[in-house]
Amino acid sequence: MLDLSRADPSLLLLVDKVTAELLAKSTQLGADEVMLVGAHCRDVLQSAFGHEFSLRVTADIDLGLVVANWAAYDELVTRLPPTGNTGIRFRIAQTSTDLLPFGPVEDPPGTVTPTSRRDPINVWGFAEVFAASLSLELPTAGTIRIPTAAGYAALKLAAWLDRSAYGEYKDASDIATVLYWYSTSPAVETYIYETARGQNLLVEANLDDAVAAARVLGEDIAGIVGAKRLSEITGRWSTSPKDLLAHHMTVTNAPAWVASSDRRQTLLTAMERGAGLG
Repeated sequence: MLDLSRADPSLLLLVDKVTAELLAKSTQLGADEVMLVGAHCRDVLQSAFGHEFSLRVTADIDLGLVVANWAAYDELVTRLPPTGNTGIRFRIAQTSTDLLPFGPVEDPPGTVTPTSRRDPINVWGFAEVFAASLSLELPTAGTIRIPTAAGYAALKLAAWLDRSAYGEYKDASDIATVLYWYSTSPAVETYIYETARGQNLLVEANLDDAVAAARVLGEDIAGIVGAKRLSEITGRWSTSPKDLLAHHMTVTNAPAWVASSDRRQTLLTAMERGAGLG
């Protein structure tokens, strides 16, 4: 299991401030019902994996909230100053914060429509990723949840499907980052070389350990999300612009990340195969 205590404590300071103020505004939300997602989640995981190179920077915070009912969500957000026109972004601790409700309020599963919005929001996989998430202890606000690396990747697959349809490709670099984490992880290397399943994957990958690691990531995604959730996006995935995904799968500043689009496509295909998407 990933050791989150290795993460740079400074990465938690802003998350702590935002979470503390958020919880102070709610009479029903507990710290264990808050899940860090988005770029700050990525940065915490990156640091816990032991990588120090910088990634794409953002000043916003994204939090998933397990919401029992819309009355509980509305009680909270009416106490927060909105910012922008998304209906889910609020100013908390002087920080733009997206609050993404999920759980019992999903209708149908994977979709929510807050009263502050006309259009539904896709929260595909949030509940499953939350169920497999890790505890993240904050300095003062308590212990919240954070996705595993594979859980984060699962959410990014859905984000890619949504945003690439509108010509936005930034999620490709996040998917590539998780592939990089797996390809450089000592724990994944041990699994590939010292377990029967891992050795089988390595043989199927023609002893290419990076390809085998991508297969492991895909299998981990499938293990978290489950066959039913994956079946919901299989059709969209097969028709998505995967050539553009491979092209934009850059990891800025990463040592030895692959420059070739063909090589990136090979890793992407291995991940798809592991997840049962390809």
